[in-house]
Amino acid sequence: MQTLYEKITFILTGMVYVLFHLGKAPGNGSLAVGTVMALLNTLPYEIAITYLIVVFIRRTTGQRPPWDRILRIFFTVGIIFGLIYGLYVRGALEQERQQGQQVTVVCCGQDDSRNAPWHWA
Repeated sequence: MQTLYEKITFILTGMVYVLFHLGKAPGNGSLAVGTVMALLNTLPYEIAITYLIVVFIRRTTGQRPPWDRILRIFFTVGIIFGLIYGLYVRGALEQERQQGQQVTVVCCGQDDSRNAPWHWA
């Protein structure tokens, strides 16, 4: 990181990484607890994928990338995992909400009888 542009983009990438991991804890939990939970749930996978990418780069180029490049790779992988984790949590919460609001369908016959057979199409 030598230029001001590189420093600014590095900081922005880190901020976007945290932004993609923002989350609310279940129940009446706080934003900080939800964010820490999201970070701890995705962190092992992010580290492993980053390690594999860095090993691949080291094998192909013959030298280890600088630390800021490694962190940029980590942030990028983390943004992707944060997006996937966020979508997963949103889907689980929506499914839970829908199961809590079970709607029963009543089939009514021509005479408005509630005891109509269910095999009617």
